[in-house]
Amino acid sequence: MEEFYQYLEDWEKSVEKRKGFSKIEQGTMLLSNETRLGLKMDCKSFIELVRYIFKIPGVTSFLSQSICQDPLERFFGLQRQRGGVHDNPNVQEFLKNTQALRVINCVARAPGRGNCRDGKQDITANKENIHEPLPKRARKSSKATNKV
Repeated sequence: MEEFYQYLEDWEKSVEKRKGFSKIEQGTMLLSNETRLGLKMDCKSFIELVRYIFKIPGVTSFLSQSICQDPLERFFGLQRQRGGVHDNPNVQEFLKNTQALRVINCVARAPGRGNCRDGKQDITANKENIHEPLPKRARKSSKATNKV
């Protein structure tokens, strides 16, 4: 991770040193400012987290998959949905939305598909089959039907 952080720094410096390009042209040679800042913050935070974790007595390994912001992203996404067009709630509205989400979560189930884990899945539960390919889906039969 430290090597990647240094790579980002070196990339930025090499673009700044290039002569004969305007600032706009140099900007197109890099990731956006927001993306660069986000990557740098993530790298630094991860590096410091790993250093801290390995200072704890008895810690010999660390799986980075255990730090996942998907539940947090899902929660704030649901907050935005509850607000509709009003996406800047005050404290009372936020608390009201949170209470409504708690009630909904007691009754509703998580969707079966999506880009976030529901927090209940253990992706390491099936360790013995981890190197086997996933089963293939059965294809739908494509029978040609003649309509008269």
